Amino acid sequence: MSASLRTVVSGSRRVLLPGARALSRANPNASVEVLLKVRRKKDVGALDTRPQAAMAREDVGKQYGADDKDIALVSDTFKALGLTVDATNAATRSVELSGSVSDMENAFSVKLFNYAHADGNYRGRVGDVFVPTAVKDVVVGVFGLDNRRVARRRRTVPTNSGAAKGTFSIPASWYTPAELATRYNFPPGDGTGQTVGLLEFGGGYFPNDLNNFCTLAKISTPTVVPISVDGTSTSAEDGAEGEVMLDIEVVAGVCPKATIAVYFAQWGERGWLKALDAAIHGTKQKPSVLSVSWGSPEDTDIWTNQAMVQVNETLKDGALAGVTVCISAGDDGSSDADGDGLAHADFPASSPYVLAVGGTTIPKKGAPLPDLVWFEGNGLRQQNNPNSGSSGGGVSTIFPRPAWQQGIDITSVNPHAIVGRCLPDLAANADWTASPYLLCVDNGAQGNGGTSAASPLVAGLIARINGGPGASSPVGYLTPLLYQAGPNGHPLGLSVCDDVVSGQNATAHVGGYSAQIGYDAVSGWGTPNGAKLSAALAALDAKQGKAAPPAG
Repeated sequence: MSASLRTVVSGSRRVLLPGARALSRANPNASVEVLLKVRRKKDVGALDTRPQAAMAREDVGKQYGADDKDIALVSDTFKALGLTVDATNAATRSVELSGSVSDMENAFSVKLFNYAHADGNYRGRVGDVFVPTAVKDVVVGVFGLDNRRVARRRRTVPTNSGAAKGTFSIPASWYTPAELATRYNFPPGDGTGQTVGLLEFGGGYFPNDLNNFCTLAKISTPTVVPISVDGTSTSAEDGAEGEVMLDIEVVAGVCPKATIAVYFAQWGERGWLKALDAAIHGTKQKPSVLSVSWGSPEDTDIWTNQAMVQVNETLKDGALAGVTVCISAGDDGSSDADGDGLAHADFPASSPYVLAVGGTTIPKKGAPLPDLVWFEGNGLRQQNNPNSGSSGGGVSTIFPRPAWQQGIDITSVNPHAIVGRCLPDLAANADWTASPYLLCVDNGAQGNGGTSAASPLVAGLIARINGGPGASSPVGYLTPLLYQAGPNGHPLGLSVCDDVVSGQNATAHVGGYSAQIGYDAVSGWGTPNGAKLSAALAALDAKQGKAAPPAG
């Protein structure tokens, strides 16, 4: 098909990943799988507050998914170009295609190359993706042609951070999740009847490690359901297993009776979208809360604009469906480990439809509240130093400040920056040295931490609230409520969090953000007081006359 009959897909432009080196043209006969996102049949618009009632997952898809005629048009168009339609889903607005490299290059007017890079070799492209003019207004994203890594772990597991393999003990300075639940005044509960979802882009689930953790933590073993959404292994020992087991064990430690659904996917943009679709639109596990401990800087050459838009749209679907999505804000302070000198927010934590979770330090075991902002060493985990890292946070350069944050007077440290979404929204313990979490992985016990521990801890709090005896509806899209006036006229976040007023996260040349009285862009509203949050939400639901949540 002539290039003159093609139209650029908005936001699809790719540049060479810094440090990448072209090795060769991709094998023309190699197989490629891509995911196409199709426009909504009905626009959702911005959500300026938490919906008064959560929609059933199926209803979100029916009302705001893709039109069947659009799905058919896209399918027929690419069949005619020699591609195979593997699956379609109107609820997730998805058409999945497969074909050879040669056929993909023809269908999308791209050239695919094999690249070498320190973070992992990848198949990639440079420039825009094109689609036939017949579907130019219908296709809003094409994912999978370029499979570079966009998901990165918050921190690698250092080899000297804990006991040797086969050694199982808890030093006095370490915390079990239950101890942190007590510190943050979680309401009573064990997660009975709740499903907590986790997204993972590497590593695997190992039942023996979980059993070891539960023995040390003196809790029952929860039900864990590993789910591969795209054929990715659910039991890989690739260095990321510590990330996966940390997520699982933190949730298990505060919700031992919950079901933990672990969604594994490849680390590229296609994998992100398939994992989110499975967690938010899937009709089997139906997690009411989701925790994600992975991400990358939002405004570098890692994400495409089309990916950030479509991830954000799927997160918006979650907000409509009453799913609370907790995402760690990053472990490298204001720079987010990008070395260009500017401050960077981490995505998807910068999405307005998530609860972004920052990190704090408990300076001494059992020290009274408030916590301090987490900042160890030089604040960067990239120095191969196990005693280094700091809480992410700042001001987005991609997402404008939402209506519910208009009362926040925080300016970006970047010159000429937009008035963007501020993050995090709240914070919890993340320190690896002063207040480490117990982690059992690779048949041993060690201390661990990072915002990738804080996020599942907060997810466990949400699950406890959802399963509480007075809960009439899921917590759902909590974030806007924290910034809106509570019963005393002050922002709810002030009433349900213990303010963190000391510390900063400056790792960028331009600077960073400091804790202050009230909201700040390094600890949010502070650490949660679970019982106060639960009571405030129950009072709000009673005032609004909410009934029981819909099924799904």
